[in-house]
Amino acid sequence: MEQSVFDRIEQCCSVLKVDLSSTEAASYAEKHNLSQEQLSAMDMLFEFLAEKKQRTCVETLLRLSRLPVKAPKTFENYDFSRLHGKDAATISNLPSLSEVHSGKNIALIGPPGVGKTHLAEAYGRACCLEGMKAYFLKASELKAKYVTARKFGREANMINGLMKYSCLIIDEIGRCTFDRESTALFFDMIDRWYGKEGSKCMIFTSNKQPSEWFEFFRCDDDLKAALDRLFDDAKVIIFKGDSYRGRKREVLAVETGPIPSNARIGGNQ
Repeated sequence: MEQSVFDRIEQCCSVLKVDLSSTEAASYAEKHNLSQEQLSAMDMLFEFLAEKKQRTCVETLLRLSRLPVKAPKTFENYDFSRLHGKDAATISNLPSLSEVHSGKNIALIGPPGVGKTHLAEAYGRACCLEGMKAYFLKASELKAKYVTARKFGREANMINGLMKYSCLIIDEIGRCTFDRESTALFFDMIDRWYGKEGSKCMIFTSNKQPSEWFEFFRCDDDLKAALDRLFDDAKVIIFKGDSYRGRKREVLAVETGPIPSNARIGGNQ
């Protein structure tokens, strides 16, 4: 059934955070004897304002997410046709964002150049487009956050800040080593995330299998407890194959011959 103009106005007002119900809008129209043309103009105005509000919100979410803006990685510019195997179709369903809505984490594991970071960034961007907060950082940047927080005694504030996101992306686990104190904070973060309510998805990318992460964290007990929570409800995607980088590489082969006897060398005869 087609929505009435008053229902549409109520929906737009909800986006604009304006307390105006369809009944109130109808009462206003009746009280002021608004014509059909005036109602249509009113409908178009609220729709314009609501769309503008949504665009501004998405732009703000993308800016704060730390995801690339100039050359964004999206699901649309990821080549899903490169994926083969029995689970390829499941990976192609990532754009549905079912994981964040069901509270499932994602681990993208495999060699360099197979598209792990691309998919992680695309997922975060898609969350922003749906009005959810996403945040991207390298594992080395997370480590730096832990070190800085410990230095100034702001560990709780730092972890609380990371809890406000629906999609938290940690890229390149295995590129740096976390000391014992930072490993403890890593566990605290995962533990808080495990008990977090609402839409949530933590995404990790790594060239290393999770069983190898113990090489990069200095407290086995804390890491074991963190991984137990992290992978309690998770989708682990294992990539195999060659790097996709270098596809634009141009290889030129040339051959040099002997130098002619009458050629100048270094500007001298």
